[in-house]
Formats: sequence, structure tokens, C-alpha cells
Amino acid sequence: MSLLLQICLVVVTVAVVAIAVANIKVARDFRKTSSAFSNLAEEFRQWVDQLKSVTQEAHGAIASIRETVPRLRRMVDRFESIGERTAALSDAMLHEVEEPVRAVLAVARGVRYGTRRFMERMTRRFTDRSANNGGTNYE
Repeated sequence: MSLLLQICLVVVTVAVVAIAVANIKVARDFRKTSSAFSNLAEEFRQWVDQLKSVTQEAHGAIASIRETVPRLRRMVDRFESIGERTAALSDAMLHEVEEPVRAVLAVARGVRYGTRRFMERMTRRFTDRSANNGGTNYE
């Protein structure tokens, strides 16, 4: 064999070995990548399962809220009705009680004022007579 042919054969052999080593490295990296991808896919499945359970819990909570809301609305309507009736009753009581109480207070003030004026005049009348005793006041 000629020297040139031997050199070409060595170069080709080295190239084939280099390609084989590169393929082995790529295959090893591919295995690592596929293993990481498998782990990622498994974590994604677990995350999806958790998301499904959270979604189911949310659906349950929403269903219970849907059942509770009409009851709450009825209760609020009842409280509103009771509040309106209480306000109307209080207003009626105030109108029924306030006017007579004001009238009684006005009469009481008038009686008190009248009594005071009467007593002042009576006191003045009796004190003036006793001081004069019918005579002339020279003071």
C-alpha cells in the first residue's frame, strides 16, 4: 500500500472514531435530556393532578355558595322587612306619644308659671297690707 493510501486510511479511521465518540456523547446527553424531560413530564402530571383536585374543591365551594346565597338573600329580605316595620312602628309611636307629652309639658309649664305668679301676687298683697296695716306708708 502506498503511503498516501495509508495516511488516508488513518485519517478516515480517526474520523470514524471521532464521529463514534461524538455520537456516544450525544447519546449520553440525549439520555440525560430525555431523563430530565421525563422527570419534568412527571412533575407536570402531578401538578395537573393537584390542579384538578383544587378545581374540584373550588367547584364544591362554589356549589355550596350557590346553595347558601338564596338563603342569605331571604334572610336579608326578612331583616329588611323587620327593619322597615320597626322604623314605621317607632315613627308611629313617636307621633302618638310625642304630641301628648308635649301638650302635658306645656300645660305643666303653664300651671307652674300661673301658680308662681299667683303666689307672688298673694305674697305681695299680704306683705303690703301687713306693712301698711291700713295706714299711710311714709317710707
